[in-house]
Amino acid sequence: MATAARDPKNFYTDTLVNYLVSMARTVEGAVNRAILALLERHGPRAGTLVSEIFYNEPRINEMEIVIDEQAVKLLRGGALPEQDIRLIVATLRINNDLERMGDLAVNIGQRVISLADMAPATTPPEFEPMSAAVRAMVSKSLGALIYRNVDLATA
Repeated sequence: MATAARDPKNFYTDTLVNYLVSMARTVEGAVNRAILALLERHGPRAGTLVSEIFYNEPRINEMEIVIDEQAVKLLRGGALPEQDIRLIVATLRINNDLERMGDLAVNIGQRVISLADMAPATTPPEFEPMSAAVRAMVSKSLGALIYRNVDLATA
């Protein structure tokens, strides 16, 4: 049974989006770990969570570079339909934002280390609902990216 040949440009844009989804999942994990580490800053898991954030940060930075390079390579290839150009530009923007989120997770991890050396303090009551909202937004954004769902992205 013969299969239809795939358009190479679609293959490359699909690959680019797959790289971005992989990066988004890694960043989502870093954000979740940062929030948990902050909530459990004096608990036994906080150090492990922060170590995992620090361990994955170079991977996130490397993923950003790979995605940027692939996007530029696609744009240089030329003769792309407008839809693909918009997708590539959106990928570059999302890529930048994801890398920044990874950096912020590292910053939170560093604060957790600082806070662990201080006397325990009461967590403000609004922190847990806010952190749950952040986690939900990150998860929803990842879902919108994976399923290319504009309605989910703008909700």
